[in-house]
Amino acid sequence: MNRNINRLKIFLPVVLLLFALCTENLKKTPISTNASTQWDPAIYGNIVVWQDNRDGNWDIYGFNLETGAEFQVTADGSDQENPAIYRDIVVWQDDRNGNWDIYGFNLLKKEEFPITEDLSDQWRPAIYEDIIVWRDHRNGNKDIYGFNLLTGEEFPITEDLSDQWRPAIYGNVVVWEDWRNRKYDIYAYDLSTSKEFPVTTNPENQEAPAIYEDTVVWIDYRNSNADIYGCYLSTTLSEPFSYSMWGIFLVATISVILMYRKEKRKNTVKGRSQAESAQ
Repeated sequence: MNRNINRLKIFLPVVLLLFALCTENLKKTPISTNASTQWDPAIYGNIVVWQDNRDGNWDIYGFNLETGAEFQVTADGSDQENPAIYRDIVVWQDDRNGNWDIYGFNLLKKEEFPITEDLSDQWRPAIYEDIIVWRDHRNGNKDIYGFNLLTGEEFPITEDLSDQWRPAIYGNVVVWEDWRNRKYDIYAYDLSTSKEFPVTTNPENQEAPAIYEDTVVWIDYRNSNADIYGCYLSTTLSEPFSYSMWGIFLVATISVILMYRKEKRKNTVKGRSQAESAQ
C-alpha cells in the first residue's frame, strides 16, 4: 500500500502537468455563472441540467450547448433536486407534496408530469430510454422501484427487507448498492428476464455502482482503501477486474495526448478556413 502511495505521489503531478499543458488552448464553456449555487449536473447530448438555488429554493435549470441558451425546467416554490436526463426527458426528486416524489419534464412538449406521488419518500432517479428507477421508502426501508413511461406502470425492482439504494440503469439492467449481507454489495436486476443477481459479494464493502453496456464499475474497499473494480456481465468471470496505478497513469496520459492532438487539428483546420475566407 505504501508503495502505491509513493507511486501516486510521483505519477499524479506528472498527469496533472500534462493535462495543464495539453488543455491550455482547449475551449472552455461556462454553462452557468450565476452568483447563487448550482449543483449536481447531468448531461445528455447537447443538454445540461442541474439543481439551482438562485430563486431561494432548489429548482432545475438547463443549458443548450448548441444554442448557448439557458432555460428553467421547474419554477415550483418547493425544492427540486438530483436531476437526470435521457433524450428529451428530465427527471428529478420533488418535495412539493411535503415528501420527496419523482417528477419529470418533456423538453419537446414543455410538459411537466408526476412519476410517483406515493406518501413516502422517493429519491435520486436514474433514467434510460423509457425506464425510470429510484430509491423508494414506502416499505419502511430503502427499495428500488421503477416506472415505464410507455405503459405508465410502476413496478418494484427489489423489495428485500434490507436497504437498497443508489440505482443506475443501462439497457435492461439496473444495478444498485445492497445491504442484505450486512455490508455494502453490488446487486443487479435484468428487466427482460425479471431476475435479480449479485454482481459482487466480496467480504468488504462495494459502493456507488455505475453501468455502461455490459460493464459495471464501483468503489471497492477489499484492499483496505478505496479502489475501482468492475465486472463484465456478458462473461462468466469469477473475479472482477481492477484498475492498477500503472494502468490509470497510462490511460490518463494517452487520453490527454489524444485530446490535445484532436484540439490542435481542429484549431489548424479553423485557422486555414479563416485564412481562405480572408482571401
